[in-house]
Amino acid sequence: MHCIRTLTGAIAGALTFATLIPVAWGDDHGFIEDSSLTLNTRTWFSKEMASKNSLYRYNTPDGPQTSHSRTAWVEGLKLDFRSGFTQTPIGVGMDLSVYSAIALERSTAKAAGGSNRLLVNKDGSVVDDWSKLGIAALKLRLADTQVKIGRQQVETPMMSFFDLRALPASFDGASLENTSVKGLTLKAGYFDHTSPRAAAGTEDLGLQWATRTVTPDWNGYVGGDYKFGDDWRASAYVSRLEDVWDRQYLGLATQAQWGALTTRIRLDAYNTDSQGRELAGNISQQAYGLTVTPIWGPNTLKFGLQKIVGNEWFDYVRDSNAMSLPNTMGSYFNGPNETSFQVAYTRDWAAFMPGLSSLVWYIRGWGIDGTDYKGGANGAYTLATTQDNESHYEVGAYLMYAFQSSRFKGASLAVGSNWLRTNSKTQIEGNVEEARVVLNVPFRIF
Repeated sequence: MHCIRTLTGAIAGALTFATLIPVAWGDDHGFIEDSSLTLNTRTWFSKEMASKNSLYRYNTPDGPQTSHSRTAWVEGLKLDFRSGFTQTPIGVGMDLSVYSAIALERSTAKAAGGSNRLLVNKDGSVVDDWSKLGIAALKLRLADTQVKIGRQQVETPMMSFFDLRALPASFDGASLENTSVKGLTLKAGYFDHTSPRAAAGTEDLGLQWATRTVTPDWNGYVGGDYKFGDDWRASAYVSRLEDVWDRQYLGLATQAQWGALTTRIRLDAYNTDSQGRELAGNISQQAYGLTVTPIWGPNTLKFGLQKIVGNEWFDYVRDSNAMSLPNTMGSYFNGPNETSFQVAYTRDWAAFMPGLSSLVWYIRGWGIDGTDYKGGANGAYTLATTQDNESHYEVGAYLMYAFQSSRFKGASLAVGSNWLRTNSKTQIEGNVEEARVVLNVPFRIF
């Protein structure tokens, strides 16, 4: 709430300031003229089925229980307002979103703890519904520079919002984006709290894969993306997660054309070293990714090769999914010293049924080994020491349909499943099959 109170005051002050400045130019654009209000609805259903020695553990009034299955069925609602900018020397605008979720499956036994898919109480009971301010950001624009202050969502290799559940996460802080140089987009950000996917409020920043609680004060980044020529794009970012790590990222992407065949190639590289008080222990790690994507007609193949060099998981700020590496689908292939390979095939069936597409994939990871992990007194990845030349694989298939009727413009349906199998009970994600059905229907109000 501290950020919302500050934001409210800032918005009031900025709008008061804007009304005192005469309009600098007159056209059809402005705070109201460029604004929009959209109600986005998402029906999100998943059923997870654990096998072998994998179990879901959850609390009940009768004590702890276990289950081999877990169901989440949620109706997510997002009312999104996006304003334009006032026609003043410093343009002022705002982004506001109200998020609500309604649990359609409320059985304690079927929810089995909820994970990050559903909000449950400490006693294991499902929260019937919850609401929050998902986004509440003041926007300021001067020439080619835009600043946002408040709760917002960003997309960078160092901090990125996650929108694969009923509701997405968002973050409290400030961000800057500048496009003054042709082809170059500079970005910077500073964030100190998270509004998680399945929660009604905010919480301190945390780590996604740590085996104990770590709460850094802030995460900051600066970097940019540069497009040069017709087919090249380069990215470079640095970030600091205070008293946890310093991280650097380099990315390079291009594409080549041979007749009807287009081939996209992408390289990604991270370097991470512990920093300051080392709240998560000693960290020294590199992560590399190579993606080759041939495209011909309605067919797209993807080959992904990924390597983690280090005795801990490749980690990121909790709920941020800031991982610009190729081998992330239903599960993650970011274990200590893990090598992984992916092959995926996407087919556009528009010639037979406009709007229909399909995706199948296979990913295998091997050489997962953290037996040499030495995180020190603050080590937050101690489970890595149980990973001794482990392996796992995932197979998945989805059908996607984008509604073609103008009445349902923007609506989509995705139905699919993925299977994860491991060779060890110490693998974090275990042996799980998950089926999902996701229906998105937006309603443009103005």
